[in-house]
This record gives sequence, C-alpha cells and structure tokens, in this order.
Amino acid sequence: MKTKRSIEIVGINKTLEISKATAVRTDKQMIHLDQLEDGTWRLIYNATLIPDFTLVDSLNIIRHEKY
Repeated sequence: MKTKRSIEIVGINKTLEISKATAVRTDKQMIHLDQLEDGTWRLIYNATLIPDFTLVDSLNIIRHEKY
C-alpha cells in the first residue's frame, strides 16, 4: 500500500497533495514547498531536521494571537 500525504490549509479550504518528499543535506534548517507541473507538490526539507520522513504524520502550524 502506498502512503499518501497532503497539507490541508485550514481556513481557506485548500489541500496540497504531496507527491514527492525530498531530503537535502545542508547546514540551513529549512522546509520548502514546490508546485510540480502535474499540480501536486514536492516537500523539500533538511535531512537533519527530519531524519526519517516515514515517521511524520502531520505538520501543524499553530497560530498564537497577540493580546
């Protein structure tokens, strides 16, 4: 069975289907999204930030309101 992943953008009802996840070796800590020609997305990340992508269930962005 093939694992499918997507990033759901809550609030604007948009889902980005991730078709490729690529680790790069760089000193810079980074996560980057690139839209591919077929409309799906490639997730590029630093290999030391995410050493084993098979363990990733989700990426959550947490919004903190300033008061």
